[in-house]
Amino acid sequence: MNASAFLTAGIFAGSVLFIAGCNYMAPQVPLKLAQKQELEEVKVERKSPEEIKRELTELQQVQRPPYRISGGDVFDFSVYDNPELLHTGLTVTPDGYISIALIGPVKIGGMTIQDATKLIENKLGKYIRNPKISLAPKRIQSATFTILGKVKTPNRYVISNDARITDAIAMAGGLAMGVFGGDSVEIANLKDAYIVRSGKILPVNFSKALYEGDALNNIPLLNGDYIYIPSNLNTSVYVLGEVNNPASIGYKKDLTLLKALAYARGMTIEHSEMVMVIRGSLVNPKVYKVNIDNILEGNGFDFALEPNDIVYVPKGGLSAYNDVIRKIVPTIAALNLLAGPFSSANVAISGTSN
Repeated sequence: MNASAFLTAGIFAGSVLFIAGCNYMAPQVPLKLAQKQELEEVKVERKSPEEIKRELTELQQVQRPPYRISGGDVFDFSVYDNPELLHTGLTVTPDGYISIALIGPVKIGGMTIQDATKLIENKLGKYIRNPKISLAPKRIQSATFTILGKVKTPNRYVISNDARITDAIAMAGGLAMGVFGGDSVEIANLKDAYIVRSGKILPVNFSKALYEGDALNNIPLLNGDYIYIPSNLNTSVYVLGEVNNPASIGYKKDLTLLKALAYARGMTIEHSEMVMVIRGSLVNPKVYKVNIDNILEGNGFDFALEPNDIVYVPKGGLSAYNDVIRKIVPTIAALNLLAGPFSSANVAISGTSN
């Protein structure tokens, strides 16, 4: 074969390889599918959606028991046609007593207002003919709930009117705030928040109730309810590999792959088009391969991250999984030592700048 023929054959072969390379796309998990898969891995209560909906519907229809007087309740007391017996701010003692002129201490703790009214009228009947009294509650404390965790004012609160889950958070001053990347953000973890009633955790989705205005999950409160809102401060997302500044990032709601890479000051010019997101235990994790170039070009959806995810950007192509893990483990340990424990007020971000 002469030189001209050899050159022509070489050009033709190179063209075929170039076209084949252009048409070839590495197998990948579509972003929408990956997001569905991650939801499937979340451990959920062993109840069907229909059972949960049925239980929430029953919780919506629950009837509050009759109000019963307890220690600390305050009343305005008056007797018709006997203004001298008027007593405002009458406080029930811790053991359930109030003191009324003419009849002295009367135990009304644990009684309904109707029963307490009849009791006092009967006792006053010895001194006043057919007394008609008014026992008007000014402040009641017998129906309360407790809310703790990442709210601005955790405390025990009195249940007033038709108070519900969202009212409870509002009464506690709203969700606690922290500083993340120079911005004030909510640090409450609504995904893992729960409400306990009579020793049982109710199937309430706090995120749906608060963020989506879902009425079914916004159940009425009952006396003795306990609400706990955990924190996101003890969770991180690690960004490693071919990024300009490997970082441990405090997790925040709606953190995505692109945002995490931005906190790590972007990728180096040697980065692979396929980024690995490692979720779960490093011994047996779930690994997602995400085409970051497609996202940057607007041809793919951004990837929603979860607390404790590891984002690893390989160099010029995907490394073997075992090699990736071998590189990741010591880097995470070093970042944890540098970042230290998260403070109670701020989300610690290692290696990021505004």
